Amino acid sequence: MAGIRTDTRSGISARARRPFAVALVSLIAAPALLSVEGAASPPAAEAQVSCPPLPPGLSPVGPGPARFTMLIRINQQGNVDTYTNFNEATGGLGGRVRPQDIFVINTRFQTTTPTVASELATDLRAAFPCNRIIALNGMSFDPTVPGYAFTLFDHPDVYALINDFEPSDWNAGRLTDPTRPLWNQKYSVALPRIKGWNGLVAGTLAANPPAAGKRSGLVPIDDATWNYGQIAQDLDKKNSRLGGRHLGPQSVMTQDACAQGGPTGYSSRVKAILDQYKFKFIKKTVKRKGKKRKITVRQKLKKKGRPSLNNLSLEIAFSATPTAGSGMAITSTSATTAAQCAAAGLKLGGGAFLFFAADDAMRLLFQQPQIAFLRPPTT
Repeated sequence: MAGIRTDTRSGISARARRPFAVALVSLIAAPALLSVEGAASPPAAEAQVSCPPLPPGLSPVGPGPARFTMLIRINQQGNVDTYTNFNEATGGLGGRVRPQDIFVINTRFQTTTPTVASELATDLRAAFPCNRIIALNGMSFDPTVPGYAFTLFDHPDVYALINDFEPSDWNAGRLTDPTRPLWNQKYSVALPRIKGWNGLVAGTLAANPPAAGKRSGLVPIDDATWNYGQIAQDLDKKNSRLGGRHLGPQSVMTQDACAQGGPTGYSSRVKAILDQYKFKFIKKTVKRKGKKRKITVRQKLKKKGRPSLNNLSLEIAFSATPTAGSGMAITSTSATTAAQCAAAGLKLGGGAFLFFAADDAMRLLFQQPQIAFLRPPTT
């Protein structure tokens, strides 16, 4: 099927994947099965809104405050209700949103089926005619349940599809893809699989007209042995069909660095990831004092192959009522620490931050001085 790329390096044989890939495109293209309820074109009044130019990446180019971009997690209708309410006195947070901020609909949430996700996207577009919307999808090929890899592929107001690349999503998707091997976190194994997956998603979008203009991206786990610059380069290649050299969005799950190390630990981790976007790392054998040893040297990536930092998002997860000693960042990190981590990342050159938090935690985040001056209320 045109547009579908298969890659034996993904850990799934081309012979085994090809029939499934063809069936997948047919499945996506079948309007009877995947009709998007409530996804009609925006009303006339909305279409007349004049929107400011949006950045080519997730975040704009410019100094720290100008670059700051919030990726706001949306799990369910209650979150939409909070952000489409512009009155903070009644619990609304809509006045904190700026044009470059992006709503991320987490279609992996337990009740967010493709139909529900479509309704959420339509409601957000009605209240925010200019802000971009991204679908955060899983890795399942079942189009009827949360976690479907192509949820919102045909919604007219969705800007990009990004897939959660971690053990739970990968292994859960094996139920719909019997040829997929078990998760392996070793980078030499994971990278070919990532490239194969990126090719499958991008090729499927390209083969289906409602999705042809959408970007495909990835949300990989954070592992110190992985090279996120290499992953970004592959995403750029897979999105080059859209007419640009550096269009691949990536959001790295850096939330544990903040939870475990606070702003200092977060700074260290963010710097390492930013360096991977700027440099390539080469192992060389050198002879010193008569002995040979291997060292790692870094070389600046050529401009043509260097992924854009404006397409990189860094994740911060936190809670309004953190629990000390919790093993999960979202339950152990406070809004105060989250704000400090965001400020540290911004200072180093980060721009976009995926805030994975509930509405009450976000209210506290906006009260922190590091965020309050970046996103003061407009009401």
